[in-house]
Amino acid sequence: MSSQPQHRLKVKLPPMMERTASSVMTSALERIPDKIALRDPAREFSYRGLVEEGLKLAGALIDLGLNRQQTVLAMLDNSADFVLLSTGLSLTARIEAPVNTAYRGPLLAHVIRTSGAKIMIIEEKYLERLIEIGNDLETIDTLIIRGAGDTAPDLPPHIKVLDFDRLERRPEPMDDVKPWDIICIIYTSGTTGPSKGALISHAQAYSYASIVQQENLDSTDVSMVVLPLFHVTAKWAGIYAAFIYQASAVILPGFSATTFFDSARKYKATSARMLGTIAQFLLNQPERPDDKDQPIKKVGITPVIADLERFKERFGISGVATGYGSTEASVIATAPMGKGMSGYAGYVRDDYEFRIVDEYDMDVPPGEVGEMVVRSNEPWMIMQGYVNMPEATNKVMRNGWFHTGDLMRVSPNGQLIFCDRNNDALRRKGENISSFEIEREINAHPAVIESAAIKAPSNHTDDDVKACIALKPGQSVSPEEIITFLKPRLPGFMLPRYVEFLDALPKTPTEKILKAELRKTPFTRQTYDCESGRYMAQDDPA
Repeated sequence: MSSQPQHRLKVKLPPMMERTASSVMTSALERIPDKIALRDPAREFSYRGLVEEGLKLAGALIDLGLNRQQTVLAMLDNSADFVLLSTGLSLTARIEAPVNTAYRGPLLAHVIRTSGAKIMIIEEKYLERLIEIGNDLETIDTLIIRGAGDTAPDLPPHIKVLDFDRLERRPEPMDDVKPWDIICIIYTSGTTGPSKGALISHAQAYSYASIVQQENLDSTDVSMVVLPLFHVTAKWAGIYAAFIYQASAVILPGFSATTFFDSARKYKATSARMLGTIAQFLLNQPERPDDKDQPIKKVGITPVIADLERFKERFGISGVATGYGSTEASVIATAPMGKGMSGYAGYVRDDYEFRIVDEYDMDVPPGEVGEMVVRSNEPWMIMQGYVNMPEATNKVMRNGWFHTGDLMRVSPNGQLIFCDRNNDALRRKGENISSFEIEREINAHPAVIESAAIKAPSNHTDDDVKACIALKPGQSVSPEEIITFLKPRLPGFMLPRYVEFLDALPKTPTEKILKAELRKTPFTRQTYDCESGRYMAQDDPA
């Protein structure tokens, strides 16, 4: 048992056998069949219509040979069609494997190969990505194209090509789905190594969606979703949670800082989940007289931005929630609506055990930083492994605990404090440093879009700190001005020695900053050494 401070989130989950998509939709059909469940810019569906059309689409795929607990790859943009596909597959105990629409080349080939899918559904505009890797498509026998015809002459001849809009749909009965049935394979785009496909059960997906929105959503809400549906925040916190709480969901093509609140007004949205970067982009927009005159009053932000109070005041937000978790381990901690605070990640759920450990899986003293490891008190609540990657599974599921790879500590108030990814940790002047905390303060500068704090080589035993910074368009600031801004906000040992401005930071297809890439070239001619007061060449000694 953990010796860390204990203040837990009391979770409210139904009995295990009710944690399935079929239970969710059966309840909705009994209670609110004609209520609007889903809208996109072109269409809307009641709960009855959503289930009926989803099952018809599933029927078409089953007639193409898709058996129970077999997988369909979906490389699709945000639309009602994507949600219909997810609904139909989940209600018939088939498996969805959403594909990041930025994937291409070897990364896309790896996902296709490891998924084991024989059927793939893809937007027409991404077809060229498949043509580029034609020799790696031997596992795909049926390709369904959304948006254009049923021909793709440059693909391997063994692939049968069909038009999504002309599929022969027919009603398929809802399956007696079990909580241990797999609902999704979600590919995690880590900053090192190949993507890994996490096998997610119905029980785990339900848990994620239900707990992340516990005490946040109710049946009167309209959840507006702008994040991509291959992302679990959109798929489960935005869409599935709305269905669990018998609310309504609006799915939009993507995020636009200039039109976000106009869309909220148009669709009468009351709730939204967003990344901290999205909240910062909204806050960076020019002020408008009607900023407060918008209907979204409940917002989930992960991580919570430093300037939270100004965000709430400007846009009339009544409450902010936050949380911490992973694709593999579901939601581990949340701070319910009104409890989200900058620098904190929420309270650990009371049906999970957790420990903060060192590199040997031994507990660290209370309040100290270590890797967070977790396990559930119930089965099926953490991923069932990485598909076709047993070594990667064994690495994270060792000694009876799931290893998150995140360095955390527990504050005296019981909330988690995220410190860093394990491989991004810094140590300087005998002190462990959180790159996340440095980045949070840099990002609070009005000229900064985002930043990455990385370790740089040093002539001393420990690391030096380098800040890689992307500025807002049209903004200009000097390295000295950045350090002056940080001095009252950070202890001296956390102040970056080096500062470099970049047009943009390198990222994975899921928008995680690639610190490993930044560390490959710690010094360039654009790197400013704050100690010497000059720019340096790549071959300068540290």
